[in-house]
Amino acid sequence: MPASPTRLLLRDELIGFARSKVMLVLWVVLPCIAVLGFVVIAGRTLGEPGARMSAATFMSLVESSLAGTVAALMIAVDLVTERNRNVYVLLVIRPIPREAIIWAKFLAVFGCVAVACVVSLLLGVAIDAVRGMPPTADSLYITGKALVSMTTLVALSTAAGALFGVLARSILVAVILVLYVGQNIALVPALPAYLGVLPGRYWLITALSVGLVAVMLGLAGRAFRRAQL
Repeated sequence: MPASPTRLLLRDELIGFARSKVMLVLWVVLPCIAVLGFVVIAGRTLGEPGARMSAATFMSLVESSLAGTVAALMIAVDLVTERNRNVYVLLVIRPIPREAIIWAKFLAVFGCVAVACVVSLLLGVAIDAVRGMPPTADSLYITGKALVSMTTLVALSTAAGALFGVLARSILVAVILVLYVGQNIALVPALPAYLGVLPGRYWLITALSVGLVAVMLGLAGRAFRRAQL
């Protein structure tokens, strides 16, 4: 049975992003830099008993501060570039819903960046084990929550990048929107807790984040369907 056009599109996007130099940096260079930073900074400043930061925590902080921004920039710049090169003129005449293009790019970028986050966290757990801090049930639970937080942040940033990539007409505008607007979108799900409307529950904020991702992707798909390509 032949694969659907949407599945083929997703496969092409995954292969394209996975082979990009940006993903090489995220998968290889960034974890190495994070390990070096942990050895130099965290090892010196947090070496006293009771104040030791785990490598997994340090790696999650480094990845969460960079991975979301990189993911948003990747998808936004890619959408603007391909539209300016009239790539979508050929795609829209094929039996592929326009929204499928947005979803394929979102899943490809999110998947690639999420893999980088998982690799970094596993590397941090391995370093902790070598340092005499073997994983316990509590530490694994905390690491799992950190992984969920990171992937949720990446999903929010990627969805925001997709929306800005559809709305912007130039790469410069898309980059400005990602850097100055997209970085604050991750705070939106936590606003009800800050305002005292809803309790600041971890899983509630995560659920609100997933809902916001769906809303932004829906808006991006709707705008892309109505855009003149």
